[in-house]
Amino acid sequence: MTNPTADELAASDPRHDFVSPDGSPLALYLAIPAGDAPTIVHQAVPPASSILELGSGPGRLTRVLVAYGHTVTAVDDSREMLEHVTGARRVCADLHELDLGERFDVVLGASHLINEPKPATRRRLLQVCRRHVAEDGVVLLERYPPGWCATARDGSRQFGPVRMVLEAGALVDGVRSAAMTYHLGSKAWRQEFAAVDVDDEMLASEAAEVGLGFDGTPDQAATWVRLRPTWPSK
Repeated sequence: MTNPTADELAASDPRHDFVSPDGSPLALYLAIPAGDAPTIVHQAVPPASSILELGSGPGRLTRVLVAYGHTVTAVDDSREMLEHVTGARRVCADLHELDLGERFDVVLGASHLINEPKPATRRRLLQVCRRHVAEDGVVLLERYPPGWCATARDGSRQFGPVRMVLEAGALVDGVRSAAMTYHLGSKAWRQEFAAVDVDDEMLASEAAEVGLGFDGTPDQAATWVRLRPTWPSK
């Protein structure tokens, strides 16, 4: 079965034209493949784990993790995105302010959330991770490959039915201001973003401040990092 095009999605339901406040197009994330991210996560955690997924969108990773046998709580700040999440508990909330009063085997943050340029925002993300991970659990965060922000160049690649065109933009004081244009069928979306490199040393230092210890990378490209609790959470 092939993923639907943006035109087919919009024709079947006009709500598929929705774009979230951060610039994420619903049709794009319904069509783009999950890639190898769910498999990396699945292989890095115990079978049948309870997973808190931060920033789930419409469930691109969620569906595969559920199929692998995990129990997923999907968190996103867009109800329109969450309407498309299936097989998982759905929570509409600001992930940086989340406090469910629960603990999970795994806290998952994909989509390069940890590459946020503002240290205070990265800290809030790490605090949310620590607040919700079980004492014997694990936090998995996706990041850009170390050094990506410093060396990014214009380019394009094909990901399933989606062509992605990067404008690398400027690098100022370590912050890369870039834009990605996504092409799907006859539609295109341009999403601007800013990011900083987060290497092992930097992440270990920031994670330690909230009671998380750096525990290596589960993939060869080092685009995922693993953190574990180092002291009991309050």
